[in-house]
Amino acid sequence: MNALNRLLAELDEQQREAVTAPDGPIMVFAGAGSGKTRVLTYRIAYLLLERPIPPHRIFAVTFTNKAADEIRQRLELLVGKAIDAMWLGTFHAACARMLRQHGQVIGLPQNFVIYDEDDQRSLIKTIFKELNIDPDRFSVPAVQTAISDAKTEMVTPDELTEIAETPFQQVVARVYRRYQEALRQARAVDFDDLLWLALKMLREHQHVADYYQTRFLHVLVDEYQDVNRPQHELALLLSAKHRNLFVIGDDDQNIYSWRGSNVRLMLELPRLFPDIQVFTLERNYRSTQAILDTAWHVIKHNKHRHEKRLQAVREGGEPVALFRAQDDYEEAAFAASVISEWVREGKNRYKDFAVIYRINALSRPFEETFIRWGIPYRVVGALRFYERKEVKDIIAYLRILVNPADEVSLLRVINLPPRGIGERTIERLRQFAMQRNKPILEAISSGDALALLDTRARLAVKGFVDLVNSLKAQMDELTLPQLIQRLVDVTGYADYLIRIEGQLMAQERLENLSQLVSAAERQFPEFPASQSLNRFLEQLALLSPQDEANWQSDVVTLITAHSAKGLEFPVVFVVGLEEGLFPHSRSLDDSWQLEEERRLFYVALTRAKDRAFLTYAQRRGWSTGRWGEARYALTEPSRFLNEVPLTLIDEWRGVPTPQGFLRMKEVEFVPSKKPSVQEIARGISVRKASELVAPKQQIGEPKNRIRIEDVRVGMKVRHQRFGTGTIIAVEPDESLPMVVVKFDDLSIGEKRLALDFAPLELLNF
Repeated sequence: MNALNRLLAELDEQQREAVTAPDGPIMVFAGAGSGKTRVLTYRIAYLLLERPIPPHRIFAVTFTNKAADEIRQRLELLVGKAIDAMWLGTFHAACARMLRQHGQVIGLPQNFVIYDEDDQRSLIKTIFKELNIDPDRFSVPAVQTAISDAKTEMVTPDELTEIAETPFQQVVARVYRRYQEALRQARAVDFDDLLWLALKMLREHQHVADYYQTRFLHVLVDEYQDVNRPQHELALLLSAKHRNLFVIGDDDQNIYSWRGSNVRLMLELPRLFPDIQVFTLERNYRSTQAILDTAWHVIKHNKHRHEKRLQAVREGGEPVALFRAQDDYEEAAFAASVISEWVREGKNRYKDFAVIYRINALSRPFEETFIRWGIPYRVVGALRFYERKEVKDIIAYLRILVNPADEVSLLRVINLPPRGIGERTIERLRQFAMQRNKPILEAISSGDALALLDTRARLAVKGFVDLVNSLKAQMDELTLPQLIQRLVDVTGYADYLIRIEGQLMAQERLENLSQLVSAAERQFPEFPASQSLNRFLEQLALLSPQDEANWQSDVVTLITAHSAKGLEFPVVFVVGLEEGLFPHSRSLDDSWQLEEERRLFYVALTRAKDRAFLTYAQRRGWSTGRWGEARYALTEPSRFLNEVPLTLIDEWRGVPTPQGFLRMKEVEFVPSKKPSVQEIARGISVRKASELVAPKQQIGEPKNRIRIEDVRVGMKVRHQRFGTGTIIAVEPDESLPMVVVKFDDLSIGEKRLALDFAPLELLNF
């Protein structure tokens, strides 16, 4: 059997039809877990082996470096190193490459730098000061988002100025115009510019468009449901000559409209290409049928979708579990109890579990509970490695070496470590440079600006310029790792950290800088820094949170539903399923946004391979009062829970403990009388304590626990978290004695607590 036949034999019938489809426009609707990456990869391999198409004539893009690396690794196993000449990467990386090669035709220098969100925010803050805009009245992040939205819709500063009506829109238009001028002066672009400028270059310069349209015989786009308007236009433009556009994605997983993606662009492709070939992949290789059925009963309520009903290849599987928590900390304790028990029993490892939530704020109770119970975890999307201050500081120095016009980086480090260059000096240098329309470093290097300064400031500024020039002169001699180490040494940055934070606190930051050196060592161990630094900085700028996570470490993953897309875990907890939270309150009055929330739930649930838990809390701590007290609000279960037939749901009732979950015994329901989720939330089917079942492992008796014979109705007690209250009922069950306590805080109300585990103490009054 030859390589091609072996390749095709590894596909199911639906996948094989899509992979071997004849030339022309092709659209593949690939349901969750249906082998989307495999189909895209094998389509490329099929083109290389069967047609055969030269690798350099294939253009394939996806949305994350992680996905691109996975495709590249699979292709190397299938066809070997032939893929090195192929364009394969993210949209942003591909556009950056085009702009490096041909950007001069639109006035973009080859050594441009890419500003990340933090750089953009710093620049906008500076512009606020220039234009005397009050940051207390107009939010910097809101203006930043509005500018990004304008670029995604391909609206220029002039066009935005014409249509601006409200004071906020007028401020955005002013800042947008100055922001673009500042980027141009700094020889910098932001993420949105990478797409828009590449499209502008291709539209306005036909010879450049001809070069790429002729070169790329086949254009393949992954995750097409997530493209925004510029990405869509780029795909159409690059494939216009040969019409071999292959797009694959799942409209049920479009969850990024807030950053400009539009599922309509995929659904409307048949109108643009009447001859388009459409394939649907419905065989799921990831999840159990119970998980898929639960997800389908929710997603089917969306009107704007291509119908598909996923069928599990795997057999068996447990039903999806539902847990109703009294509050957000019991919700966290439930997940912790299941994780602790299953890891202890050897069923799973910590890395098999993921807790998925709608918003980042929900991670706090889980983090606190996991710390208290000794469960290792990571929060994906929290402070990323390359966003840490010490790493950003050193990267700013490196960026100046590549692009001396990078004002944001210059202002970050010109007095870091402190070298006697104060705010007044910096402002005088900025004004001097602006008047002459020069970058600050160029104005300083000319010597004219130094005459404006006093002796102390002049020496400090000259010392900084000499430092930069010295490092730049060594870039041909030193490798990139050596350059970074030299930079840390000659700037005195390590001594600075120790001086301001002490040896112990500084050690962690210095270890992060060692990791930065190691990252450079892995990527560019031998090349001179002059040849590798720009590529290294570009790779860092285009990293996503998923790219930075260490997925091999044995820890529980805490992650938002947006960040979880593309991942899978054996066991998933989808938490915070309450109205106003999931679905989010912003979507409740907008049918289109509500459909996206439903897609987001679908994505979260279909990350699960073996088991899925759905949880919600009857009360949730939404905010913190002035003096640190928790503020609780009553909640309603998510409407998504009521879209699932309860015959598919296994409701778990019981008490979460560090030793495991004490689950109530099953009691059969007559199907016609099975309560709704809302009825369950109101406590209609509360079980007795005698129905609790302890986990297999023997639970040791806690110290100083209250004995059942010591309590009686009317006694006052104190709970570590809920405060003081009065016992209003005693349930002396010999397997698990319980008390019902009415707490003085009316927002807490009554709670039924297990004496063996509740942190209660008797009061003498």
